[in-house]
Amino acid sequence: MKMVPPEIKVITTAITIFLVLWTGAALLATIKPKTFWRITQGWKATSEPSTAYFVFSGIGTAICAIIGLVLLIQPYLHK
Repeated sequence: MKMVPPEIKVITTAITIFLVLWTGAALLATIKPKTFWRITQGWKATSEPSTAYFVFSGIGTAICAIIGLVLLIQPYLHK
């Protein structure tokens, strides 16, 4: 069994934490786009955007969530 240097373990852990946060935020934005909009943009808006905005936002965040999930499970696919 190969020994992994501690620096690589730290970097790998940091990347994994980032991907978990990325995927979680993307899933929240996909499932609840209006809530995500209120949290991130609602405080500076004077009116709520159209339904089309939330539909396209949901599609874009679903793509980001899929990318995050693929990157999280990718190391386990090559064993």
